[in-house]
Amino acid sequence: MSLALLNRTGAYHVCREITETCGDLLAGTIHWRLRGALPDSRNVRRILARLMLAEIAHPAIRALLPGRRRTDERFLYMDPLYVMGSIPRREDIVLCHDMGPVTHPDLFGPDTEATYREAYDLIRQGRPGMVFVSEASRDAFVAVYGTDYRYLEVIPLFVRAMTAEGEGTQPVGVTGPFLLTVGALERRKNYLRTMEAFERSGLAAQGWTYVFCGPRGNAADEITARARRTQGVVQLGYVSDAELQWLYRNAGGFVLVSLLEGFGIPALEAAQRGLVSLVGDGGAQREAVGEGALHADPLSVEAIADGLRHLTTLPPEDRASRVALARDHAARLSREAFAAAWRRLLLSEGGLQVSR
Repeated sequence: MSLALLNRTGAYHVCREITETCGDLLAGTIHWRLRGALPDSRNVRRILARLMLAEIAHPAIRALLPGRRRTDERFLYMDPLYVMGSIPRREDIVLCHDMGPVTHPDLFGPDTEATYREAYDLIRQGRPGMVFVSEASRDAFVAVYGTDYRYLEVIPLFVRAMTAEGEGTQPVGVTGPFLLTVGALERRKNYLRTMEAFERSGLAAQGWTYVFCGPRGNAADEITARARRTQGVVQLGYVSDAELQWLYRNAGGFVLVSLLEGFGIPALEAAQRGLVSLVGDGGAQREAVGEGALHADPLSVEAIADGLRHLTTLPPEDRASRVALARDHAARLSREAFAAAWRRLLLSEGGLQVSR
């Protein structure tokens, strides 16, 4: 469960759900090299995270450290990176969130690509059971690393239930009709093309704004610079739960024309709040949301601009129909179904002994 040292992103929440709903089938948890409960101190977690990343990135450091596995243990690795320093055994399980660092290294950087390739080479040697969050991720893995593994299972992600109630709090600087994106400031989220498309769409002249919020990522500086010089674009940065609730309740549509997603859950979460989404055409995004969303070629600024205009002019009956389709799909991707699939898998293994 080493993700808990690093962040609270979607991947972390997925792993936490597995440990919470299937904890009786797991003998224990490891955060990097620390067995048991996660330290309460944020500073301690940060120090441990830096040490873990140093070990992952540098073979010389790994060579100096003792092994982490006891002879009778089987591991559920919550991310391919956590196999670094050992060859996973065939009786282990590795959870793969997406193949982006290998298949789209330009979106992540050469260091990330090299590290993940090393991890996947170790996985290929051990041939453990593999679990993927989407058919698209499994297909991408098979295309590079083949099929000779104990199994190649897909357990789709779930749509988190809405928890906030009421109208929420209006963020400063957001007025009038607007389109919304919620996501980290990463290259794969395609913010730069989306902002260019918004600029070309003519929507700003009609009074629309494009609002986005999310944590910093590998393209934060260039995204912020582009936002500052694009009319009608509002970058909020971090928002509170109450502000996020208001944004979802008042947006005219949701936009996430990603170049790559492991699954594509944001559009379904938006549909729970009554929003139609514009997403990238194909891959995990189409798999996740189906026909409930509008789709655009993420590499075409003109196609995205057309999609933005379409999103703002949907007739009420079309909008309601699309929201209903997406909500119906989201209802089948429940927390209960996700937990049940993982329980079936772990029970078929006779229970694991340690998750990490």
